[in-house]
Amino acid sequence: IERLIRASKVKELIVVAPPRTLADLRLAFHPDVKACILAEINKDLTKHPVSEIEKHLIGDDLFH
Repeated sequence: IERLIRASKVKELIVVAPPRTLADLRLAFHPDVKACILAEINKDLTKHPVSEIEKHLIGDDLFH
């Protein structure tokens, strides 16, 4: 993710992961990655269809 952020000049990133994984990611992310994180959603959405994932990303979950 660090290389991707630097190469594409990503300005904002939303991280979606189950709670335990999200905690591990927080520890592992480079400061450049952390600086781009706009929001974190602590949910496992891997088995959800794209339409449901979109609802989570544009709904109230983004700001909780």
